[in-house]
Amino acid sequence: MGQIILVKQTPWQISFYLILILLFTFSACSVRLIADYDETTDNEVTQLQKKVDTFLISLERMIGVDNEAAYSKNTKFYDEIRVDLSAIQVRAKARVNNEITLRQIEEIKKSLDALEQLHRLGFQKVEEIKPLRDAFNESFSAILKLELAKKKK
Repeated sequence: MGQIILVKQTPWQISFYLILILLFTFSACSVRLIADYDETTDNEVTQLQKKVDTFLISLERMIGVDNEAAYSKNTKFYDEIRVDLSAIQVRAKARVNNEITLRQIEEIKKSLDALEQLHRLGFQKVEEIKPLRDAFNESFSAILKLELAKKKK
């Protein structure tokens, strides 16, 4: 019959083999530091940007026209946008490692609150709207840039 020959291993060799096994095991795992691309979020944020921009452009046209730009005549817009933002936020919260997107959504909510406060005070000139449009578009662009970057990874 055949003999089994056991070769005595040194502690250094055993440690080397264990480290090698661990390296192979962990190299097969991937670590996710940010959520994957989400087409739905991309589309919903794009639609929200269009709604906000459309509102602000129409608000510019209404300033000085029979009180059409008054806050009381435009409250429905704020309700709709808050619902849309809430839906995007709920979806973003449901995704693992999506904290950056959640912070960006919070910033848009703060901007919406500020816009509403300014609107309650009343806009007097068209020039008051442009910086607001620019700020909103910058915030929406940041979310979309992040989503598109996720798509490339």
